[in-house]
Amino acid sequence: MSRVSTHHVLGLSCLNCGAEYQGQMMEGCPKCRTDNMISNLSVRYDYAKIGSIYPKDTMRKETGNIWNYKALLPVEDTEHMVSLCEGLTPLIFCRNLGRNIGIDQLYVKDESRNPTWSFKDRSCCVGVAKGLDFRATVITIASTGNHGAAAAAYAARAGLTSVIFTVREIPKVQLTLMQVYGSKVVQGTFEGRWELMGRCVRELGWYPLSTYTLTMPTGNPYTVEGYKTIAYEICEQLNWTSPDKVLVPVSHGEGLFGIWKGFKEFHELGLIDRVPRMVSVEPEAKACLAEAARKKLSYPIRVPVKPTVAFHIGSSLCSYQALWTIKDSDGIATTVTEEEIIEAYLLLPKSEGIWSEPSSAATVAAAKKLRRDGSIDRDEVVVCVLTSTGLKDPDIELNSLPKPFDVTSDWGEFKKSIGEQ
Repeated sequence: MSRVSTHHVLGLSCLNCGAEYQGQMMEGCPKCRTDNMISNLSVRYDYAKIGSIYPKDTMRKETGNIWNYKALLPVEDTEHMVSLCEGLTPLIFCRNLGRNIGIDQLYVKDESRNPTWSFKDRSCCVGVAKGLDFRATVITIASTGNHGAAAAAYAARAGLTSVIFTVREIPKVQLTLMQVYGSKVVQGTFEGRWELMGRCVRELGWYPLSTYTLTMPTGNPYTVEGYKTIAYEICEQLNWTSPDKVLVPVSHGEGLFGIWKGFKEFHELGLIDRVPRMVSVEPEAKACLAEAARKKLSYPIRVPVKPTVAFHIGSSLCSYQALWTIKDSDGIATTVTEEEIIEAYLLLPKSEGIWSEPSSAATVAAAKKLRRDGSIDRDEVVVCVLTSTGLKDPDIELNSLPKPFDVTSDWGEFKKSIGEQ
């Protein structure tokens, strides 16, 4: 692949006040920042130029990864576009699950098919590539699991050092994934790790793939762009149409915002004729975004968090861009109970042969809840984004499954144990 520079990225702009910036801006907008709120920045593009580069009939012809959409991604140098063949995940029509829930056109976007088995591969792919544009040498991230595993893998692919700040309560599988790719892992408290990571960014010049701002999550505005490719693929898989509703599990809300931005861009480019309503899904144990939407707040506020089976979306903080997405898409911010999450977590593999982690299954639980209360109609096209695999957090499944039958070779005893089929 030849070394070329893209010319369609115009810069960064604040979602709240519209201020414009260039370069590495990892701590949100300084112009409208207050003691309680930090607005996210978003990458701006020259859509007129992009439209002439990528008409509909030439989309997704070049590569077998997300760089099919490089004109809509912020990386300048094509030699920096590292890949582990991420993206192109299936959009699966769920007839059995849909009948159970009462939705005739229910789909799941199965992001467990990515290289490290989560949708974080898309964001880290773009984030690491942009880090190479910025001549980064050390990649760092704060993560409780999926994000850290993806960061470690893509840093290794790019030949960069990676340091991951995590919590002591991290599941063993996730810790193993971070370490097996060669990352240095630092465990601490939830907020303590952000403080230390921030100091490393400011004083040591490390390149962050995640947020470390404690007032509100600001994130890396370039990594979020990777999530847009989920929306692009959904539109293509639905024959260049948009779903009616897209359900996304939410912690800080980067995926929610990125997916929404992808739909908006395809609409801006005339590739689809309408956009969906976005649905954020949180456990009741952490109703940060839902509370802000319900109270019509101008930004999310910190909430107390209780233990939840949806460990990976159990943060007390949510981003401004997440609430902005709900408002901009005329969306729905909903929550589900622990019982509803577990029910969906067990129902999905048994009805469709797809095993997702509890945080992902929360979207299926929310679809069932919203269909029951009339917020989703039977004939709507609904997509639940499954962000990761159940293998990342298997203990819940193991604790709920029946014990295997234990019998001798006696045929009569076997039939009695297994039951006549």
